[in-house]
Amino acid sequence: LAAAAAWLTLDMRSILTQCGQPVEPKACTVIYAFQDTHGSAIGLVQTGIRLAMFAVPIILGVPILTREIEHRTAMIAWPLAVSRLRWLAWRTFPVIGTAIGALGPMAIGADQMNAAYFPHSDLGFLQHGFRGVSLLTTATLMLVAAIAIGAVVGRLLPGLLVGTALAVALQIGLGTILPYWVESAEMDTQTESIVAGSFPITTGIEFRTPDGRPISDTEVELLVQAIYEEYGPEPDPALLPQEVHYGVAASRYGEVLLRESVVLVVATVLLGAAAAIVVRRRRPE
Repeated sequence: LAAAAAWLTLDMRSILTQCGQPVEPKACTVIYAFQDTHGSAIGLVQTGIRLAMFAVPIILGVPILTREIEHRTAMIAWPLAVSRLRWLAWRTFPVIGTAIGALGPMAIGADQMNAAYFPHSDLGFLQHGFRGVSLLTTATLMLVAAIAIGAVVGRLLPGLLVGTALAVALQIGLGTILPYWVESAEMDTQTESIVAGSFPITTGIEFRTPDGRPISDTEVELLVQAIYEEYGPEPDPALLPQEVHYGVAASRYGEVLLRESVVLVVATVLLGAAAAIVVRRRRPE
């Protein structure tokens, strides 16, 4: 997946090197220039990365403790270990390193692939959670959660099922709270919109009269109807109600990413501590 993302990135950027020539490709000026040529492949790679960022932590994390408990080797390993916490550390740190080593190139590849796909845009919140730092923090949280699930459940198949359900809930939950990490504000649609070349989060749309008075959707319909009846099919745009967008601008992505990352790191540490407590108190069976 990382290699595919890298190949697509290099291919798109090789096309962009022709910009400025007498006959330059459409990609030099159009936002969705690569949609017809690279869109399907990019969508496939992005889907694979979405699945991998949850599948890798679940597959690597759940069996760490369940295999010891199911095979009854914990009855031997835990009493012989100097401490259960040291035993757990020796088992988990290599797995965490393996997961980051596998997902890190995917995170970088997805980030660069999206940047090449939209070379004239501020990526902002595009594919948030599935590229760059946000992918790694979410996947690390899921990995530690999978280890904790294995410690609590103690069985491989039930642990995998619970981990899958948790992955779905985590994805939905993070997507739901994403607009609330910072306060929503009025955005300038001339600069903060997909058409303008940025990817913000829109949380609401309101309307105002030309003099700035807020009006409801019903009033908008009545006012627009009256204006068209009075001035014909092409009235002065200054007479029409203004559409006002509220949300989080793409330029604030760094602020949102920092706050979310801090919370996810804290949650990861707490889940790791919970897993350690369970291992320390659990009977080998």
